[in-house]
Amino acid sequence: MNESEKIKEVRKQASEIKTFTVPSALVEIKENISISSNTHSQSAKQEIINQAFKFHGEGNITEAAKYYKSFIDQGFKHHIVFSNYGAILKALGKSQEAEKSYRQAIECNPNFAQAYANLGNTLRDLGKLQEAEISTRKAIELNSNYAKAHSNLGNILRDLGNLKEAEKSYLKAIDLKPDFANAYSSLGLLHLQKHEHELSLKYFSESCELLRGVNNKEYTNKRFTRISQVKIKHDIEQFEYLASQSYDTKKYTQLAILYKKVASEIHWPSINALVLLNDKHINLLKDSYNRLLNQRNTSILKEEAVNNLLDVDKITSNYFDHDFGLTYIDNFLSSAALESLRQFLLESTIWFDVRENGYLGAYLKEGLANPLIFQIADELRKKFPKIFLDYPINQIWAFKYDNSAKKKNSSLKGINVHADFAAINVNFWITPKEANLNPQSGGLIVYDVEAPKDWDFKTYNHDEKRIRKELEKSQGNTHVIPYNENRAVVFNSNLFHETDDYEFQEGYENRRINVTILFGERSKS
Repeated sequence: MNESEKIKEVRKQASEIKTFTVPSALVEIKENISISSNTHSQSAKQEIINQAFKFHGEGNITEAAKYYKSFIDQGFKHHIVFSNYGAILKALGKSQEAEKSYRQAIECNPNFAQAYANLGNTLRDLGKLQEAEISTRKAIELNSNYAKAHSNLGNILRDLGNLKEAEKSYLKAIDLKPDFANAYSSLGLLHLQKHEHELSLKYFSESCELLRGVNNKEYTNKRFTRISQVKIKHDIEQFEYLASQSYDTKKYTQLAILYKKVASEIHWPSINALVLLNDKHINLLKDSYNRLLNQRNTSILKEEAVNNLLDVDKITSNYFDHDFGLTYIDNFLSSAALESLRQFLLESTIWFDVRENGYLGAYLKEGLANPLIFQIADELRKKFPKIFLDYPINQIWAFKYDNSAKKKNSSLKGINVHADFAAINVNFWITPKEANLNPQSGGLIVYDVEAPKDWDFKTYNHDEKRIRKELEKSQGNTHVIPYNENRAVVFNSNLFHETDDYEFQEGYENRRINVTILFGERSKS
Protein backbone atom coordinates (compact mmCIF):
# COMPACT_ATOMS: atom_id res chain seq x y z
CA MET A 1 0.00 0.00 0.00
CA ASN A 2 1.54 3.38 -0.98
CA GLU A 3 1.52 6.45 1.24
CA SER A 4 -1.46 8.21 -0.35
CA GLU A 5 -3.60 5.07 -0.21
CA LYS A 6 -2.61 4.51 3.39
CA ILE A 7 -3.63 8.00 4.46
CA LYS A 8 -6.90 7.98 2.55
CA GLU A 9 -7.99 4.65 3.96
CA VAL A 10 -10.79 5.11 6.43
CA ARG A 11 -9.83 3.70 9.80
CA LYS A 12 -12.36 1.29 11.27
CA GLN A 13 -13.93 2.45 14.47
CA ALA A 14 -13.00 0.24 17.41
CA SER A 15 -15.69 -0.97 19.81
CA GLU A 16 -16.21 1.57 22.55
CA ILE A 17 -17.42 1.14 26.08
CA LYS A 18 -20.79 2.81 26.56
CA THR A 19 -20.28 4.06 30.08
CA PHE A 20 -17.94 6.58 31.67
CA THR A 21 -16.33 6.81 35.07
CA VAL A 22 -18.69 8.86 37.24
CA PRO A 23 -17.17 12.32 37.71
CA SER A 24 -16.22 13.31 41.24
CA ALA A 25 -18.38 16.37 40.57
CA LEU A 26 -21.52 14.23 40.89
CA VAL A 27 -23.56 15.25 43.92
CA GLU A 28 -26.91 13.79 44.91
CA ILE A 29 -29.76 16.10 45.72
CA LYS A 30 -30.82 15.22 49.22
CA GLU A 31 -32.79 18.31 50.14
CA ASN A 32 -36.19 19.23 48.71
CA ILE A 33 -36.01 21.16 45.44
CA SER A 34 -37.85 24.45 45.48
CA ILE A 35 -39.35 25.10 42.03
CA SER A 36 -41.24 28.26 41.20
CA SER A 37 -43.06 26.68 38.23
CA ASN A 38 -46.46 25.07 38.91
CA THR A 39 -46.79 23.33 35.57
CA HIS A 40 -45.59 19.97 36.81
CA SER A 41 -46.31 18.00 39.89
CA GLN A 42 -43.58 17.51 42.44
CA SER A 43 -43.64 13.77 41.75
CA ALA A 44 -43.04 14.35 38.02
CA LYS A 45 -40.09 16.62 38.76
CA GLN A 46 -38.72 14.12 41.22
CA GLU A 47 -39.00 11.34 38.62
CA ILE A 48 -36.95 13.35 36.14
CA ILE A 49 -34.18 13.98 38.62
CA ASN A 50 -34.25 10.42 39.96
CA GLN A 51 -33.68 9.13 36.43
CA ALA A 52 -30.87 11.62 35.90
CA PHE A 53 -29.09 10.44 39.05
CA LYS A 54 -29.70 6.81 38.25
CA PHE A 55 -28.01 7.05 34.86
CA HIS A 56 -25.31 9.40 36.11
CA GLY A 57 -24.50 7.07 38.99
CA GLU A 58 -24.17 4.17 36.55
CA GLY A 59 -21.80 6.21 34.39
CA ASN A 60 -24.28 6.43 31.51
CA ILE A 61 -23.78 10.12 30.94
CA THR A 62 -25.59 10.22 27.60
CA GLU A 63 -28.91 9.23 29.19
CA ALA A 64 -28.23 11.30 32.32
CA ALA A 65 -27.66 14.36 30.17
CA LYS A 66 -31.11 13.96 28.54
CA TYR A 67 -32.85 14.07 31.92
CA TYR A 68 -30.76 16.94 33.29
CA LYS A 69 -31.46 18.91 30.12
CA SER A 70 -35.18 18.08 30.32
CA PHE A 71 -35.24 19.32 33.91
CA ILE A 72 -33.49 22.56 32.94
CA ASP A 73 -35.46 23.12 29.70
CA GLN A 74 -38.72 22.98 31.63
CA GLY A 75 -37.59 25.97 33.65
CA PHE A 76 -36.59 24.14 36.80
CA LYS A 77 -33.49 25.44 38.55
CA HIS A 78 -31.23 23.85 41.11
CA HIS A 79 -27.53 24.45 41.70
CA ILE A 80 -26.62 20.75 41.90
CA VAL A 81 -28.47 19.94 38.68
CA PHE A 82 -26.57 22.69 36.84
CA SER A 83 -23.30 21.53 38.39
CA ASN A 84 -23.82 17.87 37.50
CA TYR A 85 -24.90 18.76 33.99
CA GLY A 86 -21.75 20.88 33.70
CA ALA A 87 -19.66 17.85 34.70
CA ILE A 88 -21.24 15.85 31.87
CA LEU A 89 -20.71 18.61 29.33
CA LYS A 90 -17.06 18.83 30.35
CA ALA A 91 -16.66 15.05 30.05
CA LEU A 92 -18.09 15.28 26.53
CA GLY A 93 -15.55 17.94 25.59
CA LYS A 94 -18.10 20.78 25.57
CA SER A 95 -16.10 23.02 27.88
CA GLN A 96 -17.73 26.29 26.88
CA GLU A 97 -21.20 24.88 27.56
CA ALA A 98 -19.90 23.40 30.82
CA GLU A 99 -18.63 26.84 31.85
CA LYS A 100 -22.12 28.27 31.29
CA SER A 101 -23.76 25.49 33.32
CA TYR A 102 -21.36 25.96 36.25
CA ARG A 103 -22.03 29.70 36.21
CA GLN A 104 -25.77 28.97 36.36
CA ALA A 105 -25.13 26.73 39.37
CA ILE A 106 -23.30 29.60 41.07
CA GLU A 107 -26.12 31.99 40.18
CA CYS A 108 -28.54 29.62 41.91
CA ASN A 109 -26.30 29.24 44.95
CA PRO A 110 -23.40 31.72 45.29
CA ASN A 111 -22.03 29.71 48.24
CA PHE A 112 -21.69 26.40 46.36
CA ALA A 113 -17.95 25.72 46.62
CA GLN A 114 -17.95 22.71 44.32
CA ALA A 115 -19.35 24.69 41.40
CA TYR A 116 -16.56 27.27 41.78
CA ALA A 117 -13.98 24.47 41.85
CA ASN A 118 -15.44 22.76 38.79
CA LEU A 119 -15.68 26.08 36.98
CA GLY A 120 -12.01 26.69 37.78
CA ASN A 121 -11.06 23.36 36.22
CA THR A 122 -13.08 24.12 33.09
CA LEU A 123 -11.58 27.60 32.74
CA ARG A 124 -8.14 26.03 33.01
CA ASP A 125 -9.02 23.68 30.13
CA LEU A 126 -10.10 26.71 28.12
CA GLY A 127 -6.77 28.44 28.80
CA LYS A 128 -8.36 31.16 30.98
CA LEU A 129 -5.84 30.68 33.78
CA GLN A 130 -6.36 33.97 35.65
CA GLU A 131 -10.12 33.40 35.77
CA ALA A 132 -9.51 29.78 36.76
CA GLU A 133 -7.35 30.90 39.67
CA ILE A 134 -9.99 33.39 40.90
CA SER A 135 -12.77 30.78 40.74
CA THR A 136 -10.72 28.11 42.51
CA ARG A 137 -9.63 30.50 45.25
CA LYS A 138 -13.32 31.34 45.76
CA ALA A 139 -14.05 27.62 46.25
CA ILE A 140 -11.31 27.49 48.92
CA GLU A 141 -12.64 30.65 50.55
CA LEU A 142 -16.03 28.98 50.88
CA ASN A 143 -14.54 25.66 52.04
CA SER A 144 -10.97 25.89 53.34
CA ASN A 145 -10.86 22.10 53.84
CA TYR A 146 -11.60 21.35 50.17
CA ALA A 147 -8.52 19.23 49.35
CA LYS A 148 -9.31 18.82 45.67
CA ALA A 149 -9.67 22.58 45.21
CA HIS A 150 -6.24 23.13 46.78
CA SER A 151 -4.76 20.55 44.41
CA ASN A 152 -6.55 22.12 41.42
CA LEU A 153 -5.18 25.50 42.44
CA GLY A 154 -1.73 23.94 42.42
CA ASN A 155 -2.28 22.81 38.82
CA ILE A 156 -3.34 26.31 37.77
CA LEU A 157 -0.41 27.98 39.54
CA ARG A 158 1.96 25.46 37.94
CA ASP A 159 0.53 26.36 34.52
CA LEU A 160 1.11 30.02 35.37
CA GLY A 161 4.74 29.25 36.23
CA ASN A 162 4.31 29.98 39.95
CA LEU A 163 5.93 26.73 41.08
CA LYS A 164 6.63 27.84 44.65
CA GLU A 165 2.99 28.64 45.39
CA ALA A 166 1.83 25.59 43.43
CA GLU A 167 3.90 23.37 45.71
CA LYS A 168 2.29 24.94 48.78
CA SER A 169 -1.16 24.20 47.36
CA TYR A 170 -0.31 20.55 46.70
CA LEU A 171 1.14 20.13 50.17
CA LYS A 172 -1.98 21.70 51.68
CA ALA A 173 -4.15 19.24 49.73
CA ILE A 174 -2.07 16.34 51.08
CA ASP A 175 -2.25 17.75 54.61
CA LEU A 176 -6.06 17.74 54.34
CA LYS A 177 -6.21 14.38 52.57
CA PRO A 178 -3.09 12.25 53.20
CA ASP A 179 -4.17 9.56 50.72
CA PHE A 180 -4.63 12.05 47.85
CA ALA A 181 -2.68 10.22 45.15
CA ASN A 182 -3.19 12.84 42.45
CA ALA A 183 -1.68 15.57 44.64
CA TYR A 184 1.44 13.44 45.11
CA SER A 185 1.74 12.79 41.37
CA SER A 186 1.26 16.51 40.68
CA LEU A 187 4.15 17.23 43.05
CA GLY A 188 6.15 14.65 41.12
CA LEU A 189 5.48 16.54 37.88
CA LEU A 190 6.32 19.87 39.50
CA HIS A 191 9.72 18.64 40.68
CA LEU A 192 10.30 16.99 37.31
CA GLN A 193 9.80 20.41 35.71
CA LYS A 194 12.36 21.80 38.15
CA HIS A 195 14.76 18.94 37.26
CA GLU A 196 14.75 17.80 40.89
CA HIS A 197 14.61 14.13 40.00
CA GLU A 198 15.07 12.62 43.45
CA LEU A 199 12.10 14.54 44.82
CA SER A 200 10.12 13.76 41.68
CA LEU A 201 10.75 10.03 42.08
CA LYS A 202 9.83 10.25 45.76
CA TYR A 203 6.42 11.78 45.07
CA PHE A 204 5.67 9.51 42.13
CA SER A 205 6.50 6.54 44.36
CA GLU A 206 4.08 7.85 47.01
CA SER A 207 1.38 8.20 44.37
CA CYS A 208 2.05 4.74 43.03
CA GLU A 209 1.86 3.20 46.52
CA LEU A 210 -1.47 4.89 47.23
CA LEU A 211 -2.92 3.77 43.92
CA ARG A 212 -2.14 0.16 44.75
CA GLY A 213 -4.86 0.07 47.39
CA VAL A 214 -8.28 -1.28 46.51
CA ASN A 215 -9.85 1.17 48.94
CA ASN A 216 -8.91 4.19 46.87
CA LYS A 217 -12.44 4.82 45.60
CA GLU A 218 -11.36 7.41 43.06
CA TYR A 219 -9.64 4.69 41.04
CA THR A 220 -11.19 1.39 42.11
CA ASN A 221 -14.02 1.24 39.57
CA LYS A 222 -11.86 1.95 36.57
CA ARG A 223 -8.45 0.48 37.32
CA PHE A 224 -9.35 -2.68 39.23
CA THR A 225 -12.57 -3.72 37.52
CA ARG A 226 -12.24 -2.74 33.84
CA ILE A 227 -10.65 -5.32 31.54
CA SER A 228 -10.54 -6.51 27.94
CA GLN A 229 -9.54 -9.72 26.21
CA VAL A 230 -6.45 -7.93 24.87
CA LYS A 231 -5.51 -6.83 28.39
CA ILE A 232 -5.87 -10.26 30.00
CA LYS A 233 -3.92 -11.82 27.13
CA HIS A 234 -1.10 -9.35 27.79
CA ASP A 235 -1.05 -10.08 31.51
CA ILE A 236 -0.90 -13.84 30.90
CA GLU A 237 2.02 -13.33 28.52
CA GLN A 238 3.80 -11.07 30.99
CA PHE A 239 3.38 -13.52 33.89
CA GLU A 240 4.75 -16.32 31.71
CA TYR A 241 7.65 -14.10 30.69
CA LEU A 242 8.46 -13.23 34.31
CA ALA A 243 8.34 -16.90 35.24
CA SER A 244 10.76 -17.68 32.40
CA GLN A 245 13.13 -15.00 33.74
CA SER A 246 13.19 -16.67 37.18
CA TYR A 247 11.05 -14.02 38.87
CA ASP A 248 9.31 -16.16 41.50
CA THR A 249 8.55 -18.84 38.92
CA LYS A 250 5.87 -20.59 40.98
CA LYS A 251 3.95 -17.37 41.71
CA TYR A 252 3.83 -16.12 38.11
CA THR A 253 3.10 -19.56 36.65
CA GLN A 254 0.10 -19.89 38.98
CA LEU A 255 -1.06 -16.39 38.08
CA ALA A 256 -0.90 -17.21 34.38
CA ILE A 257 -3.02 -20.34 34.97
CA LEU A 258 -5.55 -18.35 37.04
CA TYR A 259 -5.86 -15.63 34.39
CA LYS A 260 -6.38 -18.20 31.64
CA LYS A 261 -9.22 -19.71 33.70
CA VAL A 262 -10.85 -16.31 34.23
CA ALA A 263 -10.42 -15.43 30.54
CA SER A 264 -12.24 -18.63 29.55
CA GLU A 265 -15.21 -17.73 31.77
CA ILE A 266 -15.77 -14.19 30.50
CA HIS A 267 -17.99 -13.47 27.51
CA TRP A 268 -15.94 -11.11 25.33
CA PRO A 269 -18.06 -9.07 22.87
CA SER A 270 -14.86 -8.45 20.89
CA ILE A 271 -11.14 -8.69 21.47
CA ASN A 272 -10.83 -5.05 22.50
CA ALA A 273 -14.26 -4.39 24.08
CA LEU A 274 -14.02 -3.09 27.63
CA VAL A 275 -16.00 -5.13 30.14
CA LEU A 276 -16.41 -5.02 33.90
CA LEU A 277 -15.23 -7.92 36.04
CA ASN A 278 -18.00 -9.55 38.07
CA ASP A 279 -17.71 -10.02 41.84
CA LYS A 280 -16.41 -13.58 41.50
CA HIS A 281 -13.57 -12.57 39.20
CA ILE A 282 -12.78 -9.44 41.23
CA ASN A 283 -12.30 -11.66 44.28
CA LEU A 284 -10.15 -14.10 42.33
CA LEU A 285 -7.90 -11.39 40.90
CA LYS A 286 -8.06 -8.78 43.66
CA ASP A 287 -4.47 -9.22 44.85
CA SER A 288 -2.97 -9.22 41.37
CA TYR A 289 -5.02 -7.41 38.73
CA ASN A 290 -3.44 -4.08 37.80
CA ARG A 291 -1.12 -4.22 40.80
CA LEU A 292 2.54 -3.27 40.86
CA LEU A 293 3.67 -6.85 41.47
CA ASN A 294 7.06 -6.29 39.90
CA GLN A 295 9.07 -3.16 39.09
CA ARG A 296 12.55 -3.66 37.71
CA ASN A 297 15.23 -1.50 39.32
CA THR A 298 16.62 0.86 36.70
CA SER A 299 19.45 3.22 37.57
CA ILE A 300 21.07 6.25 35.97
CA LEU A 301 23.82 5.24 33.58
CA LYS A 302 27.34 6.50 34.20
CA GLU A 303 27.76 7.07 30.48
CA GLU A 304 25.33 9.08 28.33
CA ALA A 305 21.93 7.49 27.74
CA VAL A 306 21.32 9.40 24.51
CA ASN A 307 23.78 8.29 21.80
CA ASN A 308 26.81 10.60 21.98
CA LEU A 309 27.62 10.03 18.29
CA LEU A 310 24.50 11.82 17.02
CA ASP A 311 25.07 14.66 14.54
CA VAL A 312 23.43 17.39 16.63
CA ASP A 313 23.81 20.16 14.03
CA LYS A 314 22.30 18.07 11.21
CA ILE A 315 19.36 16.88 13.33
CA THR A 316 18.69 20.42 14.53
CA SER A 317 18.83 21.75 10.96
CA ASN A 318 16.44 19.04 9.75
CA TYR A 319 13.97 19.94 12.50
CA PHE A 320 13.87 23.61 11.50
CA ASP A 321 13.81 22.85 7.77
CA HIS A 322 10.25 21.65 8.37
CA ASP A 323 7.70 24.47 8.40
CA PHE A 324 6.38 23.55 11.85
CA GLY A 325 9.27 21.54 13.32
CA LEU A 326 9.78 17.83 12.57
CA THR A 327 12.64 15.35 12.28
CA TYR A 328 13.55 11.83 13.33
CA ILE A 329 16.68 10.35 14.92
CA ASP A 330 18.02 6.86 14.31
CA ASN A 331 20.21 5.07 16.88
CA PHE A 332 18.68 7.43 19.40
CA LEU A 333 19.76 5.73 22.66
CA SER A 334 23.03 4.09 23.60
CA SER A 335 22.88 0.30 23.46
CA ALA A 336 23.07 0.14 27.27
CA ALA A 337 20.19 2.60 27.72
CA LEU A 338 18.03 0.86 25.11
CA GLU A 339 18.51 -2.58 26.68
CA SER A 340 17.95 -1.31 30.22
CA LEU A 341 14.76 0.57 29.33
CA ARG A 342 13.48 -2.34 27.25
CA GLN A 343 13.89 -4.76 30.16
CA PHE A 344 12.20 -2.31 32.52
CA LEU A 345 9.16 -2.10 30.24
CA LEU A 346 9.02 -5.86 29.67
CA GLU A 347 9.38 -6.87 33.32
CA SER A 348 7.50 -4.13 35.22
CA THR A 349 3.79 -4.80 35.79
CA ILE A 350 2.79 -1.19 35.16
CA TRP A 351 0.45 -1.53 32.16
CA PHE A 352 -2.75 -0.51 33.92
CA ASP A 353 -4.53 1.72 31.39
CA VAL A 354 -6.78 -0.36 29.11
CA ARG A 355 -7.65 1.54 25.92
CA GLU A 356 -10.58 0.89 23.58
CA ASN A 357 -8.34 0.46 20.55
CA GLY A 358 -6.60 -2.45 22.27
CA TYR A 359 -3.33 -0.89 23.41
CA LEU A 360 -2.18 -0.44 27.03
CA GLY A 361 -0.74 2.59 28.79
CA ALA A 362 1.80 3.11 31.58
CA TYR A 363 2.23 6.41 33.44
CA LEU A 364 4.65 8.10 35.82
CA LYS A 365 2.23 8.11 38.75
CA GLU A 366 1.59 4.35 38.43
CA GLY A 367 5.11 2.94 38.21
CA LEU A 368 6.71 4.22 34.99
CA ALA A 369 8.84 6.81 36.78
CA ASN A 370 12.49 5.71 36.98
CA PRO A 371 15.90 7.43 36.99
CA LEU A 372 16.87 6.29 33.48
CA ILE A 373 13.83 7.73 31.72
CA PHE A 374 14.45 11.07 33.47
CA GLN A 375 18.10 10.91 32.41
CA ILE A 376 17.06 10.44 28.78
CA ALA A 377 14.70 13.43 28.93
CA ASP A 378 17.31 15.66 30.57
CA GLU A 379 20.03 14.74 28.09
CA LEU A 380 17.72 15.53 25.18
CA ARG A 381 17.19 19.06 26.43
CA LYS A 382 20.90 19.62 26.93
CA LYS A 383 22.00 18.01 23.65
CA PHE A 384 19.51 19.91 21.45
CA PRO A 385 19.14 23.35 23.11
CA LYS A 386 17.94 25.10 19.93
CA ILE A 387 15.00 22.71 19.65
CA PHE A 388 14.02 22.35 23.31
CA LEU A 389 15.02 25.87 24.44
CA ASP A 390 14.30 26.10 28.16
CA TYR A 391 11.18 23.94 28.01
CA PRO A 392 10.75 21.81 31.14
CA ILE A 393 9.77 18.14 31.02
CA ASN A 394 5.99 18.16 30.92
CA GLN A 395 4.93 14.49 30.97
CA ILE A 396 6.15 10.99 30.08
CA TRP A 397 4.17 7.84 29.23
CA ALA A 398 4.53 4.55 27.36
CA PHE A 399 2.14 2.47 25.26
CA LYS A 400 2.23 -1.23 24.42
CA TYR A 401 0.30 -2.85 21.56
CA ASP A 402 -1.19 -6.25 20.75
CA ASN A 403 0.41 -8.15 17.88
CA SER A 404 -2.84 -9.61 16.52
CA ALA A 405 -3.63 -6.26 14.86
CA LYS A 406 -2.05 -7.77 11.74
CA LYS A 407 -4.95 -10.21 11.40
CA LYS A 408 -7.53 -9.49 8.71
CA ASN A 409 -10.53 -7.47 9.91
CA SER A 410 -8.90 -6.90 13.32
CA SER A 411 -10.53 -4.14 15.38
CA LEU A 412 -7.20 -3.38 17.04
CA LYS A 413 -5.37 -0.21 16.09
CA GLY A 414 -3.01 2.37 17.49
CA ILE A 415 -3.62 5.85 18.82
CA ASN A 416 -6.25 7.91 17.01
CA VAL A 417 -5.35 11.20 15.36
CA HIS A 418 -4.77 13.93 17.97
CA ALA A 419 -2.46 16.70 19.18
CA ASP A 420 -0.81 16.90 22.62
CA PHE A 421 -0.73 19.48 25.41
CA ALA A 422 2.94 20.40 24.93
CA ALA A 423 5.43 22.38 22.84
CA ILE A 424 7.68 19.52 21.69
CA ASN A 425 6.85 15.82 21.39
CA VAL A 426 9.50 13.07 21.40
CA ASN A 427 8.17 9.63 20.47
CA PHE A 428 10.61 6.71 20.31
CA TRP A 429 10.36 2.95 19.75
CA ILE A 430 12.24 0.20 21.57
CA THR A 431 10.97 -3.15 20.22
CA PRO A 432 13.56 -5.06 18.09
CA LYS A 433 13.19 -4.29 14.38
CA GLU A 434 12.99 -8.01 13.60
CA ALA A 435 9.54 -8.03 15.25
CA ASN A 436 8.15 -5.64 12.63
CA LEU A 437 6.69 -7.62 9.73
CA ASN A 438 6.32 -4.57 7.47
CA PRO A 439 9.36 -2.23 7.55
CA GLN A 440 7.43 0.44 5.60
CA SER A 441 4.78 0.85 8.32
CA GLY A 442 4.31 0.53 12.05
CA GLY A 443 5.50 4.01 12.88
CA LEU A 444 3.91 7.44 13.09
CA ILE A 445 1.85 9.64 10.76
CA VAL A 446 2.37 13.38 11.28
CA TYR A 447 0.23 15.97 9.49
CA ASP A 448 1.38 19.48 8.62
CA VAL A 449 -1.74 20.78 10.36
CA GLU A 450 -1.72 22.38 13.79
CA ALA A 451 -4.61 22.06 16.22
CA PRO A 452 -6.54 25.36 16.20
CA LYS A 453 -5.48 27.49 19.15
CA ASP A 454 -9.07 28.03 20.28
CA TRP A 455 -9.76 24.29 20.65
CA ASP A 456 -9.73 22.89 24.18
CA PHE A 457 -7.82 19.75 25.19
CA LYS A 458 -10.79 17.41 24.87
CA THR A 459 -11.37 18.53 21.30
CA TYR A 460 -7.83 18.45 19.88
CA ASN A 461 -6.92 15.29 21.79
CA HIS A 462 -10.10 13.19 21.42
CA ASP A 463 -12.62 14.53 18.88
CA GLU A 464 -11.53 12.49 15.85
CA LYS A 465 -14.51 13.48 13.72
CA ARG A 466 -13.80 17.18 14.11
CA ILE A 467 -10.05 16.67 13.62
CA ARG A 468 -10.63 14.76 10.37
CA LYS A 469 -12.75 17.65 9.09
CA GLU A 470 -9.91 20.04 9.97
CA LEU A 471 -7.44 17.84 8.07
CA GLU A 472 -9.74 17.77 5.03
CA LYS A 473 -9.77 21.57 4.93
CA SER A 474 -5.98 21.77 4.96
CA GLN A 475 -3.55 21.52 2.07
CA GLY A 476 -0.79 20.44 4.43
CA ASN A 477 1.59 17.58 3.73
CA THR A 478 1.45 14.21 5.44
CA HIS A 479 4.61 12.53 6.74
CA VAL A 480 4.71 8.79 7.35
CA ILE A 481 7.73 7.88 9.49
CA PRO A 482 8.15 4.08 9.35
CA TYR A 483 8.89 2.08 12.48
CA ASN A 484 12.49 1.34 13.37
CA GLU A 485 14.02 0.08 16.58
CA ASN A 486 15.62 2.91 18.57
CA ARG A 487 14.19 5.61 16.27
CA ALA A 488 12.88 8.83 17.84
CA VAL A 489 10.50 11.24 16.12
CA VAL A 490 10.81 14.84 17.35
CA PHE A 491 8.10 17.29 16.33
CA ASN A 492 5.97 20.27 17.21
CA SER A 493 3.45 18.74 19.60
CA ASN A 494 0.65 20.91 18.24
CA LEU A 495 0.72 18.98 14.95
CA PHE A 496 -1.96 16.32 14.52
CA HIS A 497 -0.49 12.84 14.51
CA GLU A 498 -1.53 9.19 14.86
CA THR A 499 -0.14 5.66 14.95
CA ASP A 500 0.40 4.12 11.52
CA ASP A 501 -0.95 0.64 10.71
CA TYR A 502 1.32 -1.97 12.27
CA GLU A 503 2.10 -5.65 11.78
CA PHE A 504 4.30 -7.27 14.43
CA GLN A 505 5.17 -10.90 15.12
CA GLU A 506 3.36 -12.82 17.84
CA GLY A 507 5.14 -13.19 21.18
CA TYR A 508 5.43 -11.06 24.30
CA GLU A 509 8.86 -9.61 23.52
CA ASN A 510 7.69 -8.66 20.02
CA ARG A 511 4.95 -6.30 21.17
CA ARG A 512 5.34 -2.79 19.78
CA ILE A 513 6.29 -0.35 22.55
CA ASN A 514 6.65 3.41 22.23
CA VAL A 515 7.71 5.96 24.82
CA THR A 516 6.54 9.59 24.65
CA ILE A 517 8.23 12.53 26.36
CA LEU A 518 6.52 15.93 26.25
CA PHE A 519 8.35 19.21 26.80
CA GLY A 520 6.87 22.62 27.55
CA GLU A 521 3.30 23.83 27.18
CA ARG A 522 1.15 24.12 24.08
CA SER A 523 1.16 27.69 22.79
CA LYS A 524 -2.28 29.31 22.88
CA SER A 525 -1.28 32.46 21.01
